[in-house]
Amino acid sequence: MNSKRLVVLVVSLRMLVLATSASAKCGWVLWQRDDTFDARGALVSSPTAIFATYTTSAECVAAIDRLERQWQEQETVVARDAKTTLAVMFRDKTQRITKSISLLCAPDTVDPRGPKGK
Repeated sequence: MNSKRLVVLVVSLRMLVLATSASAKCGWVLWQRDDTFDARGALVSSPTAIFATYTTSAECVAAIDRLERQWQEQETVVARDAKTTLAVMFRDKTQRITKSISLLCAPDTVDPRGPKGK
């Protein structure tokens, strides 16, 4: 699967999950941040955004488990340093990392974007 189709798949899944869970009160949030590299090789990060919401930590971790299995079947580098985090790096034909996706399950009381200004 090429990286463009993967991005379309991830965005489609995100929209579906948000549409079905937007009205539900949740206890856990699966956060996503995408990082790419510009033509000079400088890191360009997207804002951290909600990928999906869950009522329990087990559901959130199970979602990361499914994504990990899915991405391991492709030509990616998958890193998992805790049950609540996942990093996936995508390579081009020269094996250079061109994009990464970071996922984090956290209680809905934790916002990895930091405090909001007033």
